[in-house]
Amino acid sequence: MLAHSPLAALRLMNLRLLGSLLVLGGSLFSATTPGHGQAPEQPEIPNQAETIGSPAERAARPIMHFRVLWMHDPSTKAVISWTTGQPGKEHRVYFDTQPRQGELSAYANRHPVTRSGRFTTVGDDQGTPAGFYHHLLLENLEPATTYYFVVASDDLVSREFHFVTAPADDRPIKLLFGGDSRRPPSLPAAHTARREINRMIAEMVEEDPEILALFHGGDYCTRAHWRFMTDWLSDHELTITDSDRILPIIPARGNHDRDIVFEEMFFWPGRDHDYYFATELSDRAVLLTLNTEISKAGDQRNWLEDELRRQRADEGKWIIAQYHVPSYGSVKSYRQGEAQRLHWVPLFEEYDVDLVCEADHHSLKRTLPIRNDQHDPKRGIVYIGDGGLGVPQRTPDPSRWYLQAPGMTTAAHHVHRLEIRDDGLHVQAIGLDRKPIDSFSLAPKAPLAPARSE
Repeated sequence: MLAHSPLAALRLMNLRLLGSLLVLGGSLFSATTPGHGQAPEQPEIPNQAETIGSPAERAARPIMHFRVLWMHDPSTKAVISWTTGQPGKEHRVYFDTQPRQGELSAYANRHPVTRSGRFTTVGDDQGTPAGFYHHLLLENLEPATTYYFVVASDDLVSREFHFVTAPADDRPIKLLFGGDSRRPPSLPAAHTARREINRMIAEMVEEDPEILALFHGGDYCTRAHWRFMTDWLSDHELTITDSDRILPIIPARGNHDRDIVFEEMFFWPGRDHDYYFATELSDRAVLLTLNTEISKAGDQRNWLEDELRRQRADEGKWIIAQYHVPSYGSVKSYRQGEAQRLHWVPLFEEYDVDLVCEADHHSLKRTLPIRNDQHDPKRGIVYIGDGGLGVPQRTPDPSRWYLQAPGMTTAAHHVHRLEIRDDGLHVQAIGLDRKPIDSFSLAPKAPLAPARSE
C-alpha cells in the first residue's frame, strides 16, 4: 500500500479530530460570516473522508465532493461541481488565472451556479445523510491555462483549488484511463483498493503536471444510488493533489450507472445526448465516449459514423474511443460484445481509430492488433482496459486468440497512462506498486500533419 504524503496524513488526522469533537460534543459545524472579502474562519475542510457517507462526515464536511468535469471543448469549458449537506440559498464560484489564497474580493470572476438540487434518494438510502449538488459551467476559458477557484455556499467557502484547461494546439499531451471503481455491497464500507488507486493518481499528477485528465470507463459504484455515490465522491477527492490541483474527469456510463444519480453527479448544461460525445483533447487528439447501456445501433451508431468521418478528415488526428462493456473482453462471454462488434467495430476499422479503451470485466488486458476479427499487425486496432480502478479483480482467460502475444491479460488493479507525441501513442498500465505492468507504443496509422510553429 502506498504511503500517505505528510499533507494527506495531516488532513486525515484533522478529520478524525473533527469526528471525535462531534461525537463528544454533539454539536454541528458552524461557519462564521465572512468579512472584508475573506473566506470565513473555520476548521480546515479535509481533503479525504475516513468514515465516508456518515452523519459524522457530513457534519465535519458540510461542503465537499469538489470535482471538475469535461465533456465538450475542454480548452474553453469545464463544469465545477460540489456537494453540501444543506440546500442553502446562494452558491457561487470565484475564479482567476492567478492564485488568490481564498481572498474572495481578489478573484477576477464570480459566477452563480448553473444548477443546484437534491441528489435523488430511494428507500435503501435511508440513513445516508442527504446531499445537495451544485454545478457551474465555466465558458470562454483560455486554452492550456491554470485556473484557480474557490466554491462558496452561503457562508461556507472551500479552500482554493486549481485545474488546467486542455490545449488548443498540437503539443504533446498525457492522459489517464481506467474503469470499474465500484465494490460489491458485501465488502466493508472502506474501499481500500479504490483509495489506493486514487492516492496513486494524485501522486502521478503531482509528479507529472502534464497529465491533463482522467477518462473513466464506467461502473463507479454498485448502483448509481446516493448511498453508494456519496462514498465514491468522497473517495474521488483523494485524486486531488497535495498542491490542490483537481484532475478533470471525462465519464463513460456503465451497466451499474443506469440510475439518475449518475446524471445528477455528471451534469452538463444543455446536454443533448445520452452520454455519447466527443471531447477534443488538443488540436491533434479526440476522445469519443460511447454508451454501451443503450442501443449500439440507431442514433448512436449514426452519430459515431458522422463523428468519425469528421474527425478523420484531419489526417493528423489521433482518435481514441472509450466505453464500458468490451468488444473483446478478457473474462466474460465473447457474445457479450457482439453488438459492439456488429455496429461499432466496422466503423472503428473503416476510419482507422487508433486505440479503444474498455472496462467491465475487472481485469487488465491488451489485445493484439485486430482487424476483420483477426490479427493484423499493420492496420489492426488495439483494445485495452477491462477495469481495475479498485474493483475486486477476476481471473481472465489468457487462451483467447486476441489476448496472445503481443497482447496480454492478468488480474491487477491498475490505471493506464497515455502519452501522445509526434512519434506515436505511448501506453503504460501502472499497478499499485507504481511499476509498469504492460507497456507498448503505437505508430500513427495516417501521416501526421506537420507540427505548427507557434
